[in-house]
Amino acid sequence: MAPLTSGQKSTLRQYMEFTGQSEKQATKALKATGWKLELAANSYFADGKSASSSKDKEEKEKLAQLFENYRESTDEEGQINVNGLVKYFEDIGLDLESVGFLVPVEIIQAPAMGTSTKDGFIDGWKAIGADNLSKQKVHVAGQIKKLSTDTDLLKRVYRHAFIFAKEKDQKAIPLETAIVFWGLLFNEPSKPWITSSTNWIDLWIGFLKAKWTKSVNKDMWNQTFEFFLKTLQDETLSFWSEDGAWPGVIDDFVAYAKEKRGDTTESMETD
Repeated sequence: MAPLTSGQKSTLRQYMEFTGQSEKQATKALKATGWKLELAANSYFADGKSASSSKDKEEKEKLAQLFENYRESTDEEGQINVNGLVKYFEDIGLDLESVGFLVPVEIIQAPAMGTSTKDGFIDGWKAIGADNLSKQKVHVAGQIKKLSTDTDLLKRVYRHAFIFAKEKDQKAIPLETAIVFWGLLFNEPSKPWITSSTNWIDLWIGFLKAKWTKSVNKDMWNQTFEFFLKTLQDETLSFWSEDGAWPGVIDDFVAYAKEKRGDTTESMETD
């Protein structure tokens, strides 16, 4: 083999820096293009893009087929409805009476109760890199374990739960439905809404059943989560004031909670 000229050595070094290939690989690629650096580099990156595109297409096809496995003949094109969705949750090891099923609901961006779209299913799982049931099952199990400690994850799951719980074209969810979902989201294996002296989730549900008759809109849903976080940090409620920006339902709940806990103005001032 003839030794490389100084020009070829310089081209080789540049190509290796651009591509990260070994000297042997780089020499082979440059020889194939007559030592034309630009042509060899373009060929390298085009091949990489093609491989990436091929992998991308393969993942989408696998996820599309998986989605179709759960679509019934009566379902609309590009949708899985309640029977297929329940079967899918069971196949990835989820208990529908626990909060865990809301994790994949957020991943696939299910648009309403008992419905999943093909695009949401493919895009959600493709972004995670889980193109089969085994990978999805492992991922979901891991996320469920994190719900009690990862506030950002819990917030994403919580906020999408409102979308999932709504009927199509509705702006609010029935109180009975909201109570069920709060019961799931604010108990184990999620982060329990309980502090050393107070079982807040029991108080909250008791208050709603006794005092609240309206449906639950998005603002009430989201503000309840913020109040939940605040009470976990400060169960004395010192963060709350009558002049604060909390919605009226939270103000009413604070009064209800103080009464049930036996808080008095004197004891609160002493604290």
